[in-house]
Amino acid sequence: MCPDDSCEPPRTQYTISVIDEQFRVTGLDSVDGEEFMIYDVGYDGESIRFVSLMPSTGRTGRNWMRIVDKDKVEYRFTFTERELWVRKPFIPKLLSSTEAEPSATPNASPAAPIGNSGITEGPPSVI
Repeated sequence: MCPDDSCEPPRTQYTISVIDEQFRVTGLDSVDGEEFMIYDVGYDGESIRFVSLMPSTGRTGRNWMRIVDKDKVEYRFTFTERELWVRKPFIPKLLSSTEAEPSATPNASPAAPIGNSGITEGPPSVI
């Protein structure tokens, strides 16, 4: 939502109604007309919450709303995106005896003793 109405209208339209003393929520993608699946609707006396699922994408969102003023609603939306990951094939590689038990790298100097890291106490000097 834009405070000055300068941005594009939202893609999603939710309709909240009360039927037989129960909240009913419907959702629609206004661009392509696809309907959301809405479930887990709840009301705590101040705010309404529900979960929306877009069947074509599998995207699930948790929605939360509360009335702030006559024409204003605070809205929070968090979503979970579903992905399918495929493991790359694994081809074992046989290591030669020198690769399996590496010694010191060529031209490497011996490691500094652990107690002498070269770090002094305190912050660095500023010049």
